[in-house]
Amino acid sequence: MQAKDRMIIALDFPTMTEAIELVEKIGDGATFYKVGLELFLNSSGKMIEYLAGKHKKIFLDLKFHDIPNTTAMASVFASKENVFMYNVHATGGKKMMSKVVEEVRKIDEKSLLIAVTILTSLSQEEVKETFMTETSIKDLAMNLARLAKESGMNGVVCSPWEAKYIKEALGEEFKTVCPGVRPAWSATNDQTRIMTPKNAMMNGCDFLVVGRPITKHEDPALAARLVVEEIEEGLKEAGKC
Repeated sequence: MQAKDRMIIALDFPTMTEAIELVEKIGDGATFYKVGLELFLNSSGKMIEYLAGKHKKIFLDLKFHDIPNTTAMASVFASKENVFMYNVHATGGKKMMSKVVEEVRKIDEKSLLIAVTILTSLSQEEVKETFMTETSIKDLAMNLARLAKESGMNGVVCSPWEAKYIKEALGEEFKTVCPGVRPAWSATNDQTRIMTPKNAMMNGCDFLVVGRPITKHEDPALAARLVVEEIEEGLKEAGKC
């Protein structure tokens, strides 16, 4: 896998026109894009068709979270949308995730099924307030990751700070998809558990989700190249290329 295939650019735009403009500016500099709730709904799902037509890999980031059958049927829909990867919330529980795997694998053996652990925007204090627990973010993420693997999911969305421990506990084949990645030259914005692309790759991340450092840069193509260079450095340091 090339370094640029590990970079997922987050198309967090309100309109399809803006998203297409960015994709066109970056051109061959990126192969993998994330489409989240905002863009998916505002484009009526048509952004998926556009990216597929450009032969791009797609991470459909809708974070399904409902009763097992509803989540499974939503996931079956996603599997038919020509996407490389999509996600559900691990906090929906083992029964829910297992049902997703059961139903999806009847029609689709290729898509990566990913479970979201703890959002990278949450601090330890906010986790305490939300879940009424003193358990650390790391331990909560680890538990959710174990449940995801036991359910048959292919990997998790996690902070780059947890990726190393998840890999050690659950194996190299269990994928780690990591937002909260910020090059040293960019602002941190609303992420609280962040890491540079180089360090993230050294810490066990498989895929890095990068948004504003690229999408808000005056030269997005240049920013994408700089991130890919940092990813390459991290892979070399980790002995993975």
